[in-house]
Amino acid sequence: MNPPRATTSRTLTAAIGFALALPALAQSPAATDGNRLDEITVTATRREQNLQSVGIAVSTFSGDDLRDLGVTSSNELMNVTPGLRLQEGGGGPIIGLLSIRGVAQNDFAGHIEAPNALYFDDVYQPGISSSIQQFFDVDRVEVLKGPQGTLFGRNATGGLIHIITRRPTDEFEGHLSVGYGSHEQKRATGVLSGPLGDGISARLSFLWNQADGYISNSAGEDLNEDDTSAVRLQLRLAPGDAFEALLSASTYRIDSINTGGAYATAGVADENGLGVALPPGSPTMFGYVDADGDPFTGAFDYPGFLDRQQDDISARLSYRFANGITLRSVTSFSQLDSVYGEDNDLSPVPFTVFRQNAEADYFTQELRLEGESEETRWTAGVFFLDIDGTYLQGFDILALGTTLQADYSLDTRSWSAFVQAEHDLFDVLTVTGGVRYTRDEKDYDYTQHCTGGFCFLFVAPGTLAAAGHVTDSHSEGDWSARLQLDWKPNPDTLLYASVNRGYKAFNYNAGFAGLAPLAGVRFDGETLLAFEVGSKVDFWDNRARLNAAAFYYDYSDYQAFDQRGLNFTLFNADATVYGADFELSLRPGRGVTLQLGTALLHTEVKDVPIGASRLEREAPQSPAATVMAAVAKDFELGFGTLSISANGAWTSSNYSQLTNAPVTKIRADRVVNARVGFTDPERRWELALAVRNLFDRERIIYAFDITGPPLGLIENTLAPPRWITFEARVNF
Repeated sequence: MNPPRATTSRTLTAAIGFALALPALAQSPAATDGNRLDEITVTATRREQNLQSVGIAVSTFSGDDLRDLGVTSSNELMNVTPGLRLQEGGGGPIIGLLSIRGVAQNDFAGHIEAPNALYFDDVYQPGISSSIQQFFDVDRVEVLKGPQGTLFGRNATGGLIHIITRRPTDEFEGHLSVGYGSHEQKRATGVLSGPLGDGISARLSFLWNQADGYISNSAGEDLNEDDTSAVRLQLRLAPGDAFEALLSASTYRIDSINTGGAYATAGVADENGLGVALPPGSPTMFGYVDADGDPFTGAFDYPGFLDRQQDDISARLSYRFANGITLRSVTSFSQLDSVYGEDNDLSPVPFTVFRQNAEADYFTQELRLEGESEETRWTAGVFFLDIDGTYLQGFDILALGTTLQADYSLDTRSWSAFVQAEHDLFDVLTVTGGVRYTRDEKDYDYTQHCTGGFCFLFVAPGTLAAAGHVTDSHSEGDWSARLQLDWKPNPDTLLYASVNRGYKAFNYNAGFAGLAPLAGVRFDGETLLAFEVGSKVDFWDNRARLNAAAFYYDYSDYQAFDQRGLNFTLFNADATVYGADFELSLRPGRGVTLQLGTALLHTEVKDVPIGASRLEREAPQSPAATVMAAVAKDFELGFGTLSISANGAWTSSNYSQLTNAPVTKIRADRVVNARVGFTDPERRWELALAVRNLFDRERIIYAFDITGPPLGLIENTLAPPRWITFEARVNF
């Protein structure tokens, strides 16, 4: 349950006061170099800076950090990042529902772009399916919180995740890692990198992961298996000091796996269409009863299906002119092909099957000019995006001999221009200002089909389903901006205050939105006015680091997703979000690292239609509190290094859907992970044992309310059970 508003406000007031008082802690006795925290480099302002000099709330993890924390895929970042939620809706990596500080949008149709951006090596990733990826050969991951519209632009309303891979090296290096784990998991990653000639180097990396399903199916093949493979080739050209080119080609494939496994419990819709759970052992609307109450077992007549491939090529070019100005170009082209199906009734009865397909081509081009003088740093540029996508979403209601299917296309072209500058008013005071204007043009073509004898149950007058075929073309633009003051009262302290305006473009109701009113087929763009104060302090002679921020968001035309039964509809509403987040790192002794993170959050979405009323609701995936902790210790044994680490996260209860239906409330939960590794003195090889979900907790992480006719159930998505992996790695 969320704390009362007054209590939350007092907590935030105290947090702000504590953050502003931190400079006094920055004077401490000396420590040895081995006890000090390392300086962290980030590119949150599109140029390399020390994390502690950037007036943005950023959580960052190196590739080694991710390995030590047991984080192998993007959705696991939410267990180590305060304020971040990234869920797999439906039990498989078909979609990633991303929330940063309560800014979320849970529509899972293939054409949707999230309000939190995903970047991969400076390239914007439009598709929501791209946000769930397994990591390999990663240099670091940066999570930026709060609107980042001026420099990063598109749809970074709530923030962004930037995955940055390792670059080709001028000296030969590589590694090979193999692992074996629970559910017959077999995993391998490898890298080869080095020079090909004078000024030319290359890097080849790969990932392969297979695992049997962890949802036992008494009626057929087990569900939630994995068969993922990926290859990335990079080429670096640097013929001189002024010019550099980074060329990349990659493919990421999930190959024909059984997925969509979830746990069905019975429920019934109340008079407002909101699901209410029935007692354990109650039958669903078509008579299915879970026999044993074990969420990791079931009986599915259809084992589900996912086949997805994304191919990417990109070119990142930079040229530094004699006057010190740098021109950068980032060009990318991607192709996505995804086919998905799941047993929507989650039973041995051949009742309903849900299907969702996507084929899309993405092209992006960005040009940036960057310059600096003694007191000023500036960036200016233009960005273009083109998306050509065709999509399918539908239900086969086998028991009624009826098929509901939406076939649609959406073509998007977007242009933007931006500029941002930092100017040192004094040695200790810097002002930052920036603005971006974005214009989108979209062509929409939607056709909904219904075949069979029971279409009258699903086709109502005045809806998209009744219209059958709908087309629309529309264009509009809006602006994003940043104004910020940074104050450094001493070299170890940064205090900042900022005002940001974020913007996310309009879009269309699509997918199976047949019950949506025809008048609401297009919903407006959303804007977010964000106020933030924060501090970044190194103290105890760089053995301790505390970064804190408090924020208030005023949302206009929030793009709210309402899913009830078989109807998926987006509409605009206003909202308010406020909260605070903290990250503390400690190096109390040689080889010991402690980390603690906390996020506090309050959300209100206004005028959500519930029955005949319009009520306030919590935003989805917005827990009032999250707490995360990690500890690591290295033991130098003379013949090698033994490393032991553990991390855990606790999350308060939250709702997975905007309606806040009782059946979509996810209970407060916790998870603990651990890892033990041994490395030889020359670090040529490593052996490691990792355990995720150490205490084998049964954790429901998402819930769909489909308690209305014809299903009468709740589809609960489960986190994996305890997972043990043994890994051996050789470096060369």
